[in-house]
Amino acid sequence: MKIYVFYEDNRNRTPIEVPDEECAAWVERDYQKRLADAEDKSSVLRRTPQEIMDEDFNRPTYNNQHAETRRHVSLDALDPTGDTLIGAEDVELDLREVEYANLYEAIRQLEPQQQEMLRKVFWMDIKEIEIAKAEGLNRSSVSMRMVRIYSRLKKILEKKQQTP
Repeated sequence: MKIYVFYEDNRNRTPIEVPDEECAAWVERDYQKRLADAEDKSSVLRRTPQEIMDEDFNRPTYNNQHAETRRHVSLDALDPTGDTLIGAEDVELDLREVEYANLYEAIRQLEPQQQEMLRKVFWMDIKEIEIAKAEGLNRSSVSMRMVRIYSRLKKILEKKQQTP
């Protein structure tokens, strides 16, 4: 039986061939586990192997990759000094130079702890959960710090646009 899996690319699934006996055992284990966990046993139905793969593996993989992509798109284009594009030397900076200069100026106006948090998240590629563990915080605290940083950057950039 073919089951489709997300690996690195969340837009294209990779088919894998799984023996029917293993699929049947997987479906049965999943059913028994969900049956044991359910309050209303009559509502529990067997899922297909693809449904199990999608719910338990593909969707979390997609969500994690989607969150990482969203989180890195805005600042990943330039290196920390703002000199060159990473991996895209043939793209001209002329149109974006001013925007990036304003962004770096705004980052310099943040508190040192906020600048360090941005550096960890965007340039060192450290995940929020890892930062939380290292600093003895829960992930929501780190996420809220990032929300405040984004908000502060937005205010600084909007103020910059309003003043010539």
